[in-house]
Amino acid sequence: MNKNLQQDNISRLPSITTISLLSGIIWLILSVIIIHFLQQRLFFEVLLEGDSYIIQLITGISFGILFGLAALKLITYPQLKKVLDDYVIIRQIKEYSLTPFQVFHISIVAGITEEILFRAAIQPLLGIWLTSLLFIAIHGYIRFKTGHHMMFGLFTFLLSMMLGYLYMFFGIFAAIAAHAVYDVIVLWKISKDSSTGSDELTS
Repeated sequence: MNKNLQQDNISRLPSITTISLLSGIIWLILSVIIIHFLQQRLFFEVLLEGDSYIIQLITGISFGILFGLAALKLITYPQLKKVLDDYVIIRQIKEYSLTPFQVFHISIVAGITEEILFRAAIQPLLGIWLTSLLFIAIHGYIRFKTGHHMMFGLFTFLLSMMLGYLYMFFGIFAAIAAHAVYDVIVLWKISKDSSTGSDELTS
């Protein structure tokens, strides 16, 4: 009964891939506007900056794996695991019970569009510190409720800083690759735990 009700509620939700694409398009439009009018340069210049694409991808993937594994360790810590549901974005991920395709799709779209917006468009104007604060604020990760909330917020701030430095020293594709790989690892873990929890409740 509970399982059928949960599936019915999920079926009524908008497609997560549709939401991902629409938000990505909005981020890209904002990026083009900021880069063109405030930075006064062409959008495509962003894509040509930095090291070779191979170096950027290798570096980005490596850092994405490193921070992804660190996140897995962090979110399996019992006391921290209890506070994860306080974050809207994590509750939504659990609600949708993402498939492997959806995990990959969301990660790629977020990696590309969010990094172009925050790193290529906003960071040159605000600097890496303020951009990172804005990044975690928009994602809803700034909470001072408990020490564990602050610990998770600090980790996501450091993650954003890492993405900012990757963009500065290697190029936008390094930041995109790191963000996408990190998201794949974390979204897979959250979705897997959510499915396991649902199975336990309905068994």
